[in-house]
Amino acid sequence: MTIIIFIIVLLITVIVHEWGHFYAARKSGMTVEEFGFGIPPRLFSWKKGETVYSINALPIGGFVKIAGENGLEGSVPPERQFDTKPWYLKSIVLVAGVFMNLVLAFVLFTAAYSIGMPSTTPNGVPTIISVTSDGAAQQAGLKVGDIITGISIDETPVAELTTVALHEALITTQGDVVIDYIHQNEPATATISLPESSPEERRVGIAVEPIETVRLSLLTSMHAAVVQIGSIATGIWNTLGTLVGGLFGEGGTEGLMGPVGLAREVGGAASIGFAYLLAFTAAISINLAVLNILPFPALDGGRLIVVLLEAITRRRFSSTVVGIIHTIGFVLLLILMLVLTVGDVRRLF
Repeated sequence: MTIIIFIIVLLITVIVHEWGHFYAARKSGMTVEEFGFGIPPRLFSWKKGETVYSINALPIGGFVKIAGENGLEGSVPPERQFDTKPWYLKSIVLVAGVFMNLVLAFVLFTAAYSIGMPSTTPNGVPTIISVTSDGAAQQAGLKVGDIITGISIDETPVAELTTVALHEALITTQGDVVIDYIHQNEPATATISLPESSPEERRVGIAVEPIETVRLSLLTSMHAAVVQIGSIATGIWNTLGTLVGGLFGEGGTEGLMGPVGLAREVGGAASIGFAYLLAFTAAISINLAVLNILPFPALDGGRLIVVLLEAITRRRFSSTVVGIIHTIGFVLLLILMLVLTVGDVRRLF
């Protein structure tokens, strides 16, 4: 079920992004040759009008192939090609995908807050909101969304069922940790044995917070959606430099996540509730928007930089050179995805 939910979430965010490019290109008079979900090789396709719609083997992205985006093509009239359009139409087409991801995030956040968003409140129910992938709690069977009814260490109850209180109790005590919880309406108990050599090693591997469903009015939900989008986007920008710099050092990818890790997080979000899954999908959509606008070859931001530089300098760059640069960027992105996937798999075992 987790894989199915993950594919649906990815399908929604990617299709919305690529539809933005598709719609803007069509409205700008450009020929869209292909609208694809996933990365080739192609599994199957169908043609409607002048556009081929395809489903590809690797469901980790998508693309819209516009005539003339890599230089003029002889098979399409010049006036229908990307390369002959003015710079502002090219720019609109390139940023349309990012814009649609932000629109999707706004709609999903608004819906989530209107339905009832799980939020941290003083009167909430102690709930597991995250589980360390290689931690003792995961090995004991605890999952995101489980409700904690009691925790005791060496038969001494932990008074407050929160992450902070649990951490403080662990570093000041010894002995096994017994966790009583409810999983899918069924009570269960997990006994976790932790090292007693040092307090730093006594980590259960869960985050517990008091969660309560909070429902807002439509207008308040819309305002909360805007605030969330700004907060998440700002957070991504603030941490991006550190993460990119860390890629060139040891452990630099520890804060990054690949498709396998993302699938696991989507499954955890779904277990908390539908509204939380909507909000999580909105957060993924924002991440997709911010990452795509980065000025990196093969991304929308990288292509936008080329268009703007050509407009400023009033000279055309070699389509061959630009194509090679974007190809190198695409290969680097695939390598990064492979590295992150390997890291995800390692954390599962």
